[in-house]
Amino acid sequence: MNENLLNQCQSKLADELALIRASFIEDLKTNSNPVTSQLAEMLEQTSPADWIDSIDDKICPTQFPNYIRLVQIEAAMCQMDIGQFGFCCDCEKEIEVELLNQDPTTQRCASCQSKVHPAP
Repeated sequence: MNENLLNQCQSKLADELALIRASFIEDLKTNSNPVTSQLAEMLEQTSPADWIDSIDDKICPTQFPNYIRLVQIEAAMCQMDIGQFGFCCDCEKEIEVELLNQDPTTQRCASCQSKVHPAP
């Protein structure tokens, strides 16, 4: 993978991660369920690196799109740490640069993505 592209994606993900974390906390605080507001308070006192483990069984992810995006970003950043970023999770070929530029959390190359979600 091109070092320049990797650095761009890493920067883009880090910026988005900060915004998503703040938005997610706000979503939890404004939710009518008292458990989620308690969770928000707990997360504010927890290292963001431990959030996923702390949240995993306490919310319904589909109710919180910011949580889903948080998981995607964290997964991409972990892949960067272990040298697997930019490789398709199915065929292990490099993901097209255009797809990574659109969304650095992309997990599949265009070919494998079309098999998972075929065009109508």
